Amino acid sequence: MQTNPRLSAIIDHLSRQPKRYKSVRLAVGELVAFPDDLIHAQWESSAFAQTALTVRRIPAEHQCMACFGLYYPPRTEVSCPFCGGVGAKVLAGEEFFLEFAEEME
Repeated sequence: MQTNPRLSAIIDHLSRQPKRYKSVRLAVGELVAFPDDLIHAQWESSAFAQTALTVRRIPAEHQCMACFGLYYPPRTEVSCPFCGGVGAKVLAGEEFFLEFAEEME
């Protein structure tokens, strides 16, 4: 099974805590090329298989380096919709972090 090192680090961090978790939510940018089904498969093969997992995808946001326009790029489009420029700074969409962990009572 393919694993994601960032998810492995989150699982490792949670396993070092003296707590039990009811549910966990991850925030994952849409530009992260690791699909939700593989995230869930890796999660279910960990010690947290009984802990509910939710994945919230964060939309990609770019800023054109020519006209400085902000836009949400379609998956196949790389040019700026305002000026046609191809250089862009990624402002959002590459995240992968633990957003919320609900402890057992």
